[in-house]
Amino acid sequence: MSVSSSHLETIRNEKVQSLVAELVEPPPDSNLRRILSLMTSKGVEEVLLPERRRCAMISIRDMLRCTSIDNTKPTAIMLHVPILTIDSTIAQAARIMTDYRIKTIPVSDGRKIIGQINGSSIMKILRGALGELKVSSLATQDPVTVHPEESVATARELMIRKRINHLPVKEKDKLAGVLTSIQIISVMSPRGRNASTSTKSESHANLDFPVKSIMDTQPLTVSPQTSAEDTLNQMLNGEKTAALITQWDELQGIATSQNYISLLKEREEELEIPAYIVGLPEDPFEAEATKRKFKRTIKQLHKLLPDIIEARSVVKTKTSVPGKERRRYEVSVHIKTPKKSYSFTADGWQLAEVYDSITDRLKRLLTQKERRVRERDRERP
Repeated sequence: MSVSSSHLETIRNEKVQSLVAELVEPPPDSNLRRILSLMTSKGVEEVLLPERRRCAMISIRDMLRCTSIDNTKPTAIMLHVPILTIDSTIAQAARIMTDYRIKTIPVSDGRKIIGQINGSSIMKILRGALGELKVSSLATQDPVTVHPEESVATARELMIRKRINHLPVKEKDKLAGVLTSIQIISVMSPRGRNASTSTKSESHANLDFPVKSIMDTQPLTVSPQTSAEDTLNQMLNGEKTAALITQWDELQGIATSQNYISLLKEREEELEIPAYIVGLPEDPFEAEATKRKFKRTIKQLHKLLPDIIEARSVVKTKTSVPGKERRRYEVSVHIKTPKKSYSFTADGWQLAEVYDSITDRLKRLLTQKERRVRERDRERP
């Protein structure tokens, strides 16, 4: 039997207001080491950095990209994330967490950010709502793995490229353990190193010791027949962010908090208009977020311009300073209708904001066009 869709729908429609928790925010002008220390003390993988009209985030996974914790500025790796209101639904929160692959979202009262929604809170309200759903039904099948003898540097590159926080470790097709992004960060940071790695430098090249030296050899494991409900309780009670599905010590899949949260995300209607985007960022995470933003932009415009035949967008990326992480984007959007085509270009540091700017300009143009048509109709005898 599958999960009760009516029960999940009830949860999806609930407001996030009851789940708002205290904001985990580093002091102003904190460097990455202080931010990492705050994460460790609070037991979190992400911290928020509220700004005047938006909110940035730094996560453990983003820190993996640093070749040096001490020499990297927070602004080089932070990501701006959507902000919920207290009237937002849990379905909206789950969609953002799934789309952006994050577990923390800032919440505003309309004037300022008052707190945050945590993935663990959303997982807790799933208790009792999963029926007889098997964990294997929601788990990620055939996950990316590493060998115990592979280097931590190799594992780090895999996590960065795949945008994941967990790497099961396999030896001769048998599960040997699991490696997490937090464990890698602990050896990249001098204060977190053990004696065997204390002489290593922080550079990527020197993460040249085997995965088996820092992996968790006793991860949470469950069988494919274990219920999703029971697995959820084990994860929450043991403060685990993943459960490995095994059969006779062979790895079958992995269930993470993201798999559970995705059960609650709001459903989106398919886009019927042909839409194409060229020049997506190399980062798969940012590329996916860009595609979704463009798709929603076209949906909004389709309401004002129902006869759209085709939509195209071209993204050009420009590195602001050679060797630095921060990039500036130039985006062009072309909308084709039976009678006319519309083209707009905008640039900025955040792709989401660039698309919002183009959407606003197109809306103003179409609104003005409708107004002129109505005025001409009134003037006709």
